[in-house]
Amino acid sequence: MHDVVSHVENCLIAVEEMRSRTLRYHDRGVGRVTRVLCAGLGLGPGASSILEMAAGLHDIGKVVIPDAIINKPGALDDQEWQVMRQHTILGFNILRQSSNDTLKIVANVILYHHECWDGSGYPYGLSGEDIPREARIVGICDVYHALREARPYRPALPHDTVMGMIVHGDGSDRLHPGKFDPDLLAAFRASADDIRDAFDAAPE
Repeated sequence: MHDVVSHVENCLIAVEEMRSRTLRYHDRGVGRVTRVLCAGLGLGPGASSILEMAAGLHDIGKVVIPDAIINKPGALDDQEWQVMRQHTILGFNILRQSSNDTLKIVANVILYHHECWDGSGYPYGLSGEDIPREARIVGICDVYHALREARPYRPALPHDTVMGMIVHGDGSDRLHPGKFDPDLLAAFRASADDIRDAFDAAPE
Protein backbone atom coordinates (compact mmCIF):
# COMPACT_ATOMS: atom_id res chain seq x y z
CA MET A 1 0.00 0.00 0.00
CA HIS A 2 2.92 2.35 0.69
CA ASP A 3 4.01 1.88 -2.94
CA VAL A 4 0.51 2.80 -4.13
CA VAL A 5 0.52 6.00 -2.04
CA SER A 6 3.95 6.93 -3.38
CA HIS A 7 2.76 6.29 -6.93
CA VAL A 8 -0.28 8.53 -6.41
CA GLU A 9 1.96 11.24 -4.93
CA ASN A 10 4.36 11.06 -7.88
CA CYS A 11 1.50 11.28 -10.38
CA LEU A 12 0.11 14.39 -8.69
CA ILE A 13 3.56 15.95 -8.54
CA ALA A 14 3.99 15.33 -12.28
CA VAL A 15 0.66 17.03 -12.99
CA GLU A 16 1.62 20.01 -10.82
CA GLU A 17 5.02 20.39 -12.48
CA MET A 18 3.40 20.38 -15.93
CA ARG A 19 0.93 23.04 -14.80
CA SER A 20 3.26 25.48 -13.04
CA ARG A 21 6.89 25.23 -11.96
CA THR A 22 6.31 28.14 -9.57
CA LEU A 23 3.46 26.27 -7.92
CA ARG A 24 5.59 23.13 -7.55
CA TYR A 25 8.48 25.13 -6.08
CA HIS A 26 6.15 26.61 -3.46
CA ASP A 27 4.64 23.28 -2.48
CA ARG A 28 8.06 21.64 -2.13
CA GLY A 29 9.24 24.54 0.00
CA VAL A 30 6.23 24.32 2.29
CA GLY A 31 6.99 20.62 2.64
CA ARG A 32 10.53 21.36 3.81
CA VAL A 33 9.36 23.93 6.36
CA THR A 34 6.65 21.55 7.56
CA ARG A 35 9.21 18.81 8.25
CA VAL A 36 11.18 21.25 10.43
CA LEU A 37 8.08 22.25 12.39
CA CYS A 38 7.15 18.58 12.85
CA ALA A 39 10.57 17.99 14.41
CA GLY A 40 10.05 20.95 16.71
CA LEU A 41 6.73 19.47 17.78
CA GLY A 42 8.37 16.12 18.55
CA LEU A 43 6.46 14.19 15.88
CA GLY A 44 7.93 10.89 14.78
CA PRO A 45 9.36 10.21 11.32
CA GLY A 46 6.18 8.52 10.09
CA ALA A 47 3.89 11.43 10.95
CA SER A 48 6.49 13.92 9.70
CA SER A 49 6.74 12.17 6.34
CA ILE A 50 2.97 12.14 5.89
CA LEU A 51 2.72 15.84 6.70
CA GLU A 52 5.63 16.68 4.41
CA MET A 53 3.79 14.82 1.65
CA ALA A 54 0.55 16.65 2.44
CA ALA A 55 2.34 20.00 2.46
CA GLY A 56 3.96 19.13 -0.84
CA LEU A 57 0.51 18.72 -2.38
CA HIS A 58 -1.47 21.30 -0.42
CA ASP A 59 -2.12 23.51 -3.46
CA ILE A 60 -2.81 20.69 -5.95
CA GLY A 61 -6.29 22.11 -6.53
CA LYS A 62 -4.70 25.08 -8.28
CA VAL A 63 -3.94 22.87 -11.28
CA VAL A 64 -7.54 23.35 -12.39
CA ILE A 65 -7.70 27.10 -11.73
CA PRO A 66 -7.82 29.02 -15.06
CA ASP A 67 -4.52 30.20 -16.52
CA ALA A 68 -5.65 33.82 -16.51
CA ILE A 69 -5.85 33.64 -12.71
CA ILE A 70 -3.09 31.22 -11.72
CA ASN A 71 -0.54 33.01 -13.93
CA LYS A 72 -1.84 36.57 -13.65
CA PRO A 73 1.14 39.01 -13.52
CA GLY A 74 -0.35 41.10 -10.73
CA ALA A 75 -2.68 41.13 -7.77
CA LEU A 76 -6.01 39.33 -8.11
CA ASP A 77 -9.27 41.27 -7.89
CA ASP A 78 -12.09 40.20 -5.57
CA GLN A 79 -13.82 38.01 -8.14
CA GLU A 80 -10.56 36.29 -9.05
CA TRP A 81 -9.84 35.65 -5.37
CA GLN A 82 -13.20 33.94 -5.04
CA VAL A 83 -12.21 31.59 -7.84
CA MET A 84 -8.73 31.04 -6.41
CA ARG A 85 -10.13 30.14 -3.01
CA GLN A 86 -11.91 27.20 -4.59
CA HIS A 87 -8.55 25.42 -4.88
CA THR A 88 -8.98 23.91 -1.42
CA ILE A 89 -12.24 22.16 -2.35
CA LEU A 90 -11.01 21.27 -5.84
CA GLY A 91 -7.87 19.69 -4.43
CA PHE A 92 -9.83 17.79 -1.81
CA ASN A 93 -12.12 16.41 -4.51
CA ILE A 94 -9.13 14.90 -6.30
CA LEU A 95 -8.40 12.63 -3.32
CA ARG A 96 -11.73 12.40 -1.50
CA GLN A 97 -12.65 8.98 -2.88
CA SER A 98 -9.54 7.29 -1.52
CA SER A 99 -10.00 4.90 1.41
CA ASN A 100 -6.29 4.98 2.24
CA ASP A 101 -5.64 6.53 5.68
CA THR A 102 -2.57 8.45 4.53
CA LEU A 103 -4.36 9.94 1.55
CA LYS A 104 -7.29 10.88 3.78
CA ILE A 105 -4.89 12.96 5.89
CA VAL A 106 -3.46 14.55 2.76
CA ALA A 107 -6.98 15.34 1.50
CA ASN A 108 -7.93 17.00 4.79
CA VAL A 109 -4.78 19.12 4.78
CA ILE A 110 -5.59 20.24 1.25
CA LEU A 111 -9.15 21.14 2.25
CA TYR A 112 -8.47 22.90 5.55
CA HIS A 113 -5.00 24.49 5.33
CA HIS A 114 -6.50 27.98 4.86
CA GLU A 115 -8.77 27.72 7.90
CA CYS A 116 -7.66 29.97 10.78
CA TRP A 117 -7.68 29.50 14.55
CA ASP A 118 -9.89 32.59 14.98
CA GLY A 119 -12.45 31.42 12.42
CA SER A 120 -11.50 33.93 9.74
CA GLY A 121 -10.26 31.42 7.16
CA TYR A 122 -11.84 29.45 4.34
CA PRO A 123 -13.56 27.49 2.87
CA TYR A 124 -15.80 26.87 5.91
CA GLY A 125 -14.73 29.38 8.56
CA LEU A 126 -13.77 26.68 11.06
CA SER A 127 -12.01 27.73 14.26
CA GLY A 128 -9.81 26.30 16.98
CA GLU A 129 -9.59 22.55 17.33
CA ASP A 130 -12.38 22.05 14.80
CA ILE A 131 -9.58 22.46 12.25
CA PRO A 132 -7.56 19.23 11.89
CA ARG A 133 -4.18 19.67 13.58
CA GLU A 134 -2.36 18.47 10.46
CA ALA A 135 -3.95 21.31 8.48
CA ARG A 136 -3.04 23.83 11.19
CA ILE A 137 0.60 22.72 10.98
CA VAL A 138 0.79 23.00 7.21
CA GLY A 139 -1.18 26.27 7.28
CA ILE A 140 1.36 28.24 9.29
CA CYS A 141 4.21 26.85 7.16
CA ASP A 142 2.32 27.90 4.02
CA VAL A 143 1.98 31.47 5.28
CA TYR A 144 5.69 31.67 6.07
CA HIS A 145 6.81 30.32 2.70
CA ALA A 146 4.36 32.46 0.74
CA LEU A 147 5.65 35.64 2.40
CA ARG A 148 9.28 34.67 1.78
CA GLU A 149 8.58 34.29 -1.94
CA ALA A 150 8.50 37.10 -4.47
CA ARG A 151 5.03 37.62 -5.91
CA PRO A 152 3.99 39.73 -8.93
CA TYR A 153 2.50 42.33 -6.56
CA ARG A 154 5.33 42.46 -3.96
CA PRO A 155 8.98 41.51 -3.44
CA ALA A 156 10.16 38.57 -1.34
CA LEU A 157 10.35 39.39 2.36
CA PRO A 158 13.32 38.51 4.60
CA HIS A 159 13.09 35.86 7.30
CA ASP A 160 13.13 38.21 10.29
CA THR A 161 10.39 40.38 8.78
CA VAL A 162 8.18 37.38 8.09
CA MET A 163 8.70 35.91 11.54
CA GLY A 164 7.74 39.25 13.05
CA MET A 165 4.59 39.40 10.95
CA ILE A 166 3.54 35.88 11.94
CA VAL A 167 4.35 36.21 15.65
CA HIS A 168 3.22 39.82 16.18
CA GLY A 169 1.03 40.59 13.16
CA ASP A 170 1.39 43.09 10.34
CA GLY A 171 -0.95 45.72 11.78
CA SER A 172 -3.94 44.55 9.75
CA ASP A 173 -6.78 42.08 10.13
CA ARG A 174 -5.27 39.98 7.37
CA LEU A 175 -2.33 38.67 9.40
CA HIS A 176 -2.12 38.51 13.17
CA PRO A 177 -1.14 35.83 15.70
CA GLY A 178 -4.76 35.01 16.53
CA LYS A 179 -5.00 33.26 13.17
CA PHE A 180 -2.70 30.49 14.38
CA ASP A 181 -2.92 27.73 16.97
CA PRO A 182 -0.98 29.27 19.90
CA ASP A 183 0.89 26.02 20.64
CA LEU A 184 1.97 25.72 17.02
CA LEU A 185 2.90 29.38 16.95
CA ALA A 186 5.20 28.89 19.96
CA ALA A 187 6.83 25.86 18.33
CA PHE A 188 7.21 27.75 15.05
CA ARG A 189 8.92 30.61 16.83
CA ALA A 190 11.23 28.22 18.70
CA SER A 191 12.21 26.58 15.40
CA ALA A 192 12.80 29.88 13.60
CA ASP A 193 16.48 29.33 12.77
CA ASP A 194 15.90 25.85 11.37
CA ILE A 195 12.90 27.09 9.41
CA ARG A 196 15.03 29.85 7.86
CA ASP A 197 17.68 27.28 6.92
CA ALA A 198 15.06 24.99 5.37
CA PHE A 199 13.76 27.82 3.21
CA ASP A 200 17.24 28.92 2.17
CA ALA A 201 18.21 25.35 1.26
CA ALA A 202 15.24 24.87 -1.06
CA PRO A 203 16.32 24.34 -4.69
CA GLU A 204 15.86 27.17 -7.16
